[in-house]
Amino acid sequence: MKKKAIDPILFTPGPVSISPRVLAAGNRPMIHHRTPEFHVILENVIEKMKQLFGTTENVLLVHSTGRGAMEGALRNMFSPGEKVLCICNGKFGHMFADVAEACDLEVQRIFTEWLAPVTTEQIDEALQQDPAIKGVTVIHNDTSTAVINPIAEIGNIVRRHARLLLVDCISSLGAMEFKMADWQVDAAITASQKGLMTPTGISFVAINQRGWAAVERATKPGYYVNFKNIKKFYEEKHETPGSTPVSLVVSVNEALEMLFEEGLPNVYLRHEILSQAIRSSVQAMGLTLLPEGKVVRSRTVTLVKSPEGVKPSLIREMAKEKFGILIASGLGNFKESAFRIGHLGMMTPREALLVIAVLELILFELGVVEKPGSGLEALHACLKEKERKTSFKP
Repeated sequence: MKKKAIDPILFTPGPVSISPRVLAAGNRPMIHHRTPEFHVILENVIEKMKQLFGTTENVLLVHSTGRGAMEGALRNMFSPGEKVLCICNGKFGHMFADVAEACDLEVQRIFTEWLAPVTTEQIDEALQQDPAIKGVTVIHNDTSTAVINPIAEIGNIVRRHARLLLVDCISSLGAMEFKMADWQVDAAITASQKGLMTPTGISFVAINQRGWAAVERATKPGYYVNFKNIKKFYEEKHETPGSTPVSLVVSVNEALEMLFEEGLPNVYLRHEILSQAIRSSVQAMGLTLLPEGKVVRSRTVTLVKSPEGVKPSLIREMAKEKFGILIASGLGNFKESAFRIGHLGMMTPREALLVIAVLELILFELGVVEKPGSGLEALHACLKEKERKTSFKP
């Protein structure tokens, strides 16, 4: 008899495993998107998303994945032929630049090596030397390198030069604090399948007044993701243009209820502590974190160098086939040398314990560690220390 496949538990940086509460919400009987019942749900989503972004401006619901929202932001805020400076210290920084080129913008890439440290001095110099640059794009938390970029510092530089700052916070919002107004971000983009703990399919864009002034100047915003049209529909009707993906909106609404029930400060602290515990455990097993050296590491994904002589694809295959755990491959130059552990969304000490125990058993079977235990011991020690020093309760 053929063995029944196990539905894997996702430890990837998106999509993430979905809470039964969110799945149940998305499976409720369909309601029409032009009804008062749906208006209330959408209003609740928008109000809570404003708090997540750290803005008082209404947030736009976009009927697409994050890439569509990124393209929408570029098309709605710049005109063809205008120039943008793209911070490219990771796969998704380069992708933002690729999207800009597809929008017929002139692109200048900076920090093009994936592990190049982002320094505000170089951004300052680039903006000072070229007044033709209209805006800057950057990833808040690039999951290809597991590094957080200094958005507040970048925002200060960009605002001082009176340019626009567009930030992709797709893999951070809902798991890490984001302060759009304080950090002087003009447009911020996120999507449903990561910190928002919902199936893939919709995205959100927050824009400040400077950003809206740019939208008014743009000459070719396009039809499908037209920010002025989306804004008008919400402000006048509390609806979206076209046929709204109601089930996804209802799912996001339920996920947001869960985040706010826990309390956003508690959500952020949970992700911070669990990411530290996982990194501590990985290192206790004798593995190396990437990038090596002093960097500000992600709170939603950990990049791990595969042990000498062991292909990361083998570790991933064993985790999936033997234990029903799906961890992510490395990207780009890291594909053959590293793997990634996602720890965002519905992540608790239980899930951290599970993924570390599985990884340690695999390394034991492969002869990388002499006996299991060091990783779990480090996990326990880190959680107990954080419980003693903070309000975190495992």
